[in-house]
Amino acid sequence: MNERIRVSVVGASGYAGVELVKILLRHPQIKIAHLAVIPEEVGLPYSTIFPALKGLCDQKCSPVITADINRDSDLIFFCLPHTVSMSYMPDFFTAGKKVIDLSADYRLNTPEAFKAAYGLDHCDVAHLADFVYGLPEVNRAKIQTAQAIANPGCFPTGIQLALIPALKAELIAPDTIFVDSKTGISGGGKTPKLAFHYPECNENISAYKIACHQHEPEIEQELSKVAGQPVDIVFVPHLVSLTRGIFSTIFTELRQPHESAEISRLYHEFYRDEPFVRIMDSETSPQIKNVANTNFCDIGLKVVGNRLILLSAIDNLIKGASGQAVQNMNIMLGYPETTGLL
Repeated sequence: MNERIRVSVVGASGYAGVELVKILLRHPQIKIAHLAVIPEEVGLPYSTIFPALKGLCDQKCSPVITADINRDSDLIFFCLPHTVSMSYMPDFFTAGKKVIDLSADYRLNTPEAFKAAYGLDHCDVAHLADFVYGLPEVNRAKIQTAQAIANPGCFPTGIQLALIPALKAELIAPDTIFVDSKTGISGGGKTPKLAFHYPECNENISAYKIACHQHEPEIEQELSKVAGQPVDIVFVPHLVSLTRGIFSTIFTELRQPHESAEISRLYHEFYRDEPFVRIMDSETSPQIKNVANTNFCDIGLKVVGNRLILLSAIDNLIKGASGQAVQNMNIMLGYPETTGLL
């Protein structure tokens, strides 16, 4: 077997970070070099933070020391909160390291779009254009030769995969797309927040950031590239009483009449060779429980009159974050795409 690739995880103690570590532990070609964490956790065995990994990953956690991580790593994952990665990235990028950022810092193409979505100036504008948007089903060829990957957001992943075939085939009008998404509580991250406090969210469902969620410009930007024209969506996310998973129901308007079976055949053909996209049988709805803890995106569809209803389900922490990041890593390094994920 070839020498294993040395990989470090910056932000290893968050929800996405631990899911990433679990996948890397079972990847036959990977050696974990550094598990970089917040100062309060430095020096702790990783299994002290996550006891489920006792005996599986007892490696001591390290601080974010650029020189050490660069010295010991071939590829670095960033599992940091939005707006944090960009302050660290230049030192790693200019050292020639391959990097995969799970935050939103490099997903938007312009600093103006980033500031509008996240409320502050981008501090690494020089490298924005160097990042490839890491949706494998669309950008696989670019990912293969990339040094830097902007891993897509969780909502954008499930929504785009559902819409892309219909947009590419010009089946639907690009300015009449309405998206209703339900997300589990882990989507809010590990930092305590009132909205995610158990008494607030248990046995409850609530809409938030209605038509102003920071993922909306990311979705529109990437779908517009696919469609070859501006795509405008109305996006309403909801928080539901689940730990993990995202379910999106998407309402679109057909340009011309089509039957469900006809569009289903198009979707099956479009994703025929994609290992992690599954098209449901006729008018069968995907379910979160069938994709939880996997890298799959399940898609269903139904035509009602002149409307095409699309449904998608993903695990927000796997296909929506860490699993997709490993899928991108496999493509970058020339490994079989499913390695460590199936």
